[in-house]
Amino acid sequence: MATDPWRDEFPVKDELIYLNHAAVCPLPRRTAAAVCAMAEEYRDRGSWDYPHILETVRRGRERLADLVGARPHEVAYVKNTTAGLMLAAESIPWREGDNVVVAEIEFPANVYPWLNLRRRGVEVRMVPARDRLLRLDDYRAACDTRTRVIAVSWVQYSTGQRMDLSALAEVAHDAGGYLVVDAIQGLGALQADVTKMGADVLCADGHKWLLSVEGCGLMYVSDRTIGDLEPFWRGWTSVPDPLDFGLHDQPARNDALRFEEGSANVLGAAALDASVGLMLEIGPAHIEQRIIELTDRLIEGLREGGCKVISPTGVGQRSGIACFSHCDRSADEVVEELTNAGIAAASRMGLVRLSPHFYNDEGEIQRALAVISSRSA
Repeated sequence: MATDPWRDEFPVKDELIYLNHAAVCPLPRRTAAAVCAMAEEYRDRGSWDYPHILETVRRGRERLADLVGARPHEVAYVKNTTAGLMLAAESIPWREGDNVVVAEIEFPANVYPWLNLRRRGVEVRMVPARDRLLRLDDYRAACDTRTRVIAVSWVQYSTGQRMDLSALAEVAHDAGGYLVVDAIQGLGALQADVTKMGADVLCADGHKWLLSVEGCGLMYVSDRTIGDLEPFWRGWTSVPDPLDFGLHDQPARNDALRFEEGSANVLGAAALDASVGLMLEIGPAHIEQRIIELTDRLIEGLREGGCKVISPTGVGQRSGIACFSHCDRSADEVVEELTNAGIAAASRMGLVRLSPHFYNDEGEIQRALAVISSRSA
């Protein structure tokens, strides 16, 4: 896929080679402009044209629903991935002696919400990693008839391993439980279809592969699941008629919007609306294809240079993340050399992590490989 039509959307290319989208992304030009325009509207007119503001929020939710293959009422705005996971953890109707299954190498955002349930008598079962990777059989072995949740990242932040969500959903559902997905390292890089995934709940912030700002993301809750969840979370906008200010005994909504408890993060919604609009315009299939092409080139070059690639490359396991160890330099040393060369990368769990997006090009990949293969002075 030619990237030239989108070159002007990414001024970052004038300054840096940005291969760190698994951390915090640079913004597309249209996204920064959308945030500025909304801020200027508030500056100049306040809430004079509030219907226009609400239209941006509504359109952004519809675009997020399109991106994940859901319906708009199944998608709520949340302030970040952690918030969505916490809402899921506290809404599930736990019984003392139930358990949740989560991998030992998960990012902390997908660990602490579940550990916090120990106060309610919930057991947290940790799935071990073998050679840094996770295996379906180990998840299956950890589950029993008291398993209420398998909580998993779609893509593991420290290895780039893409998990087989549909297989994990089958394990969770066979146990009578739910699949709760931390999607932040996959959504925006990989095509998403929550129905095919079998996800009951899926959460992601916008500031990584979605090319948006920190502090505004989405929580998907399937129609088949929402009725099972305890409506413990109720604010003035999480009821059926939030504009009836005098009616104080309304129940919680019966869809995902019950988790939107108060005034929206309008600037964040404007950013997501613009960024997701760009992705839908380009096409998620094309974006995924381009990202896989770039990571293919990275992995090939790293292996040719004697590096050990940890990220799995099997069918269905690839993502936008390539993690590796260098033959004679530490991860921190390699990242420092890349940084000095104007190349954004990260060190995670003793590995170098590179994460290109669709707008990167082969020349940038070659430059990164050249720095990695060079010897330290």
